[in-house]
Amino acid sequence: MNLGHTRSVRWSSRLAAAAILTMSMAGAAVAEPVRRELVEPAGIQRGKAKKRWIASWVALAAVSALDVHSSRGHLEANPLFRDHAGRFAPRRAIAIKSALAGGFFAVQLWKVRSRPEKDYYRPFALANGIAAGGLGAVAAHNYSLPAPRRGPR
Repeated sequence: MNLGHTRSVRWSSRLAAAAILTMSMAGAAVAEPVRRELVEPAGIQRGKAKKRWIASWVALAAVSALDVHSSRGHLEANPLFRDHAGRFAPRRAIAIKSALAGGFFAVQLWKVRSRPEKDYYRPFALANGIAAGGLGAVAAHNYSLPAPRRGPR
């Protein structure tokens, strides 16, 4: 009996459950009733939208880390993320994903600060939530694949 495989399956299922919880919280943070616009002043609405935007970035970072974890050891289809043997290269993937996320965050932050009178928080939170959902789906797919073999047997 391979106890290491059982532990990794338990660990994977816990991580998948955490990702689903994170994505559902991000989705709940992005959704907002329309009627609140009629009751609350714009400053309060903007403050809530900013918190949702920040929560969407936290969710996106968590799901991105989960995606990297779910890909470890598997064959990789994306040539940017694979090593010479065709397997997933975590360091390279983390570097590329961090650079891309940092660039998107910088653009969003620049847009939000350059025109404070416009409310960019809502569309950016929605875009980040959609991206987190997409990466979560990829991570869930990766966890459904059979565990990669560890060395020769």
